Amino acid sequence: MLEHKKNTYFGTQGKSWDGTKFDCYIVGVAGGSGSGKTSVSERIIANLNVPWVVVLSMDSYYKVLTSEQKIEALNNNYNFDHPNAFDFDLLLENLKDLKEGQPQTNTLYGANVVIFEGIFALYDRRITDLMDLKIFVDTDSDIRLVRRLKRDIDQRGRDINGVIQQYLNFVKPAFDQHIQPTVKNADVIIPRGLENLVAIDLITKHIQRQLNERRYSFRWELLKKIDYNEELPKTVIVLEQTPQLKGIHTIMRDRDTQRDDFIFYSERLASLVIERGLSEVTVKDHQVTTPLDLPYMGKRCNEKICGVSILRAGGIMESGLRRVVKDAFIAALMAIRILLDHNVPEDRIIFLTLLATRLGLHVISNAFPKVKVCTSMIDPKINEETLFIEPGVGNFGGKNIDCIYLSPTIEQ
Repeated sequence: MLEHKKNTYFGTQGKSWDGTKFDCYIVGVAGGSGSGKTSVSERIIANLNVPWVVVLSMDSYYKVLTSEQKIEALNNNYNFDHPNAFDFDLLLENLKDLKEGQPQTNTLYGANVVIFEGIFALYDRRITDLMDLKIFVDTDSDIRLVRRLKRDIDQRGRDINGVIQQYLNFVKPAFDQHIQPTVKNADVIIPRGLENLVAIDLITKHIQRQLNERRYSFRWELLKKIDYNEELPKTVIVLEQTPQLKGIHTIMRDRDTQRDDFIFYSERLASLVIERGLSEVTVKDHQVTTPLDLPYMGKRCNEKICGVSILRAGGIMESGLRRVVKDAFIAALMAIRILLDHNVPEDRIIFLTLLATRLGLHVISNAFPKVKVCTSMIDPKINEETLFIEPGVGNFGGKNIDCIYLSPTIEQ
């Protein structure tokens, strides 16, 4: 892990549910000091609205200063804006690992986007070759100088003469000689930085379109590789298809069902699935004394139950778990893969889902043969374009409610 005063950089294993590696989408954002690179990056992240984004700052890759260089820096005589001040080899190594899905010391799973921002983000050809989109933030030099003065004086406690000295001696020459020429490497130039909301919006839509294309392509390629038969895996538990259960599904699947009714019956269905799933939890004998002072031999869970809500769609299951297990601890994670990587035994995991397909159930069984899966019903197929279960219930998000879907890649 590399740290500096504003950023913490976490590597990624770049893995899907079954450990399959995939490329993340890398965006490079360059520009002069004070051009608004960080603000543009943050705005892109906010507009993207995806859960796993790594922001990697070039400030994390300054070379370690020698004793003599530290003295020069204290006297404003060290050039932090020259390419030689950065460790491009380490940067290249880290970006390659992120791109190729190699594990780092600390992990952020399933990163969709890596935004790398810095004055020399587009300087090194080895670095730019790894990028999917290259952006240069072009802001007027007077505005950049004012922003730098304000930042260094207000946030870093420096005196105005020292800031101006450093700007004239190092910052401006470095921009003219090394940074401005990298604009030719950019795919997109954003004039006026953060003020140019139209340009940022267009860039965001482009990234979203690229991510969607990659996601569906990746999922469908995995789906086509699965070979399965009609017999369900032994680890799968399907609720008894009672009239009550079919009645709940009928209401939920009806396109004319009102939102309040949909939420009510979704939560009811979640409770049924959770109650059945908890029957698979390991218990032990436990004796209590009744109000009549008579002994009663019952059962008690061996361990405290922890509910893991799969991002982003596990919200409806959380309320159901809290109804059934009062003191259950609930965490939010991305996939079964994370639990295994944090040393949770596979046979101690119970995967609960409201709806599934045979293909999805075989996918989980192939990847995690000891994980038990409990579902209320099995639908016949998956749509090849949307990867939604059919006939299904459509997109739960359209009714402002979340549910755990059992998709081929276990990502929803």
